[in-house]
Amino acid sequence: MTEHFIGVDRSGELASQSDHVYCVATKFSRRKQQIRKTVCLERDRINEVTHKNIPDWQEKIYAILFFRVINDPRIFQPGYVIHIDKDFQGKTEDKVRRYLRGLFNRINYGRGFWADPPFEFLPENLSKFVKHADKKAKLARKKNIAPDETNPPLDEMLALLEDLRRKGIA
Repeated sequence: MTEHFIGVDRSGELASQSDHVYCVATKFSRRKQQIRKTVCLERDRINEVTHKNIPDWQEKIYAILFFRVINDPRIFQPGYVIHIDKDFQGKTEDKVRRYLRGLFNRINYGRGFWADPPFEFLPENLSKFVKHADKKAKLARKKNIAPDETNPPLDEMLALLEDLRRKGIA
């Protein structure tokens, strides 16, 4: 029986001076083949966002990166549960969770399961899927894995999340 889980992790920090932040989602197909999506955000693009004085900018960018790697038909399918590395705690985790749920609800509105996928934040010692994604994220950061997408467009999703925040939805 195939396990229906997606592991998600990131490597690099937005607030530090990391050159890049990578986000990776991995899952295994029915034939036990790995399927992976990797997104890279470069420091120049991060700096552009920091100068805009956007409330909760870090939490919003993390939610957008998670969304970009998960919301791909090769990765996300009905019946899968998403395990995201628990790098955050307290209010930060709550905000990332709300913003991620807001992105799924708004962008995938009317698409059933796609609009409200099951996801949870777990440490890698409790999820072998997060542990696998962590290994791939570290490889991407060392440039051993090429990203599928570099510097994805952020402005539209940041505006959407700010709208949701102002309305008290996210």
